[in-house]
Amino acid sequence: MKPSGWVIWAERIARWTVAGIFLAAAVPKILDPSGFAADISHYAMLPDGLVNPLAVILPWIEAVMGLALLSGFSAEGGIVLANLMLLMFLGAMGQAWIRGLDINCGCFGHSGARGEILLSILRDFGFLAVALAALGLRYRRNKTGKFPA
Repeated sequence: MKPSGWVIWAERIARWTVAGIFLAAAVPKILDPSGFAADISHYAMLPDGLVNPLAVILPWIEAVMGLALLSGFSAEGGIVLANLMLLMFLGAMGQAWIRGLDINCGCFGHSGARGEILLSILRDFGFLAVALAALGLRYRRNKTGKFPA
């Protein structure tokens, strides 16, 4: 059975929205890896030796995933990865909030400003809702109800 047109377009719009979010987040971090490394270190979650490699690698993963979601090439993997990354980001921000850290989330690049981490958490829950919708719609879009192999 062929999926209805609204499912196809709703999935595309959700997927493109998630792609835009991750591409907008990746570019400033790619351009300023040292600022992003500083933001990562403020979370006090990783050994110092992992901060710089993560600051270089993570934005490129976000960018490639965003391009996959935008193009539709490997979209299923991109949607799953986007959801997992958002959960990881929410976990990192959640622990920072619980610990009372006054930090910049670093989500869209290094600004140097301290922000209300709770607002970033709420915003990322909204992003997660869109990413979950994209995942569900992609699943429904396939005529068998399963992701293609």
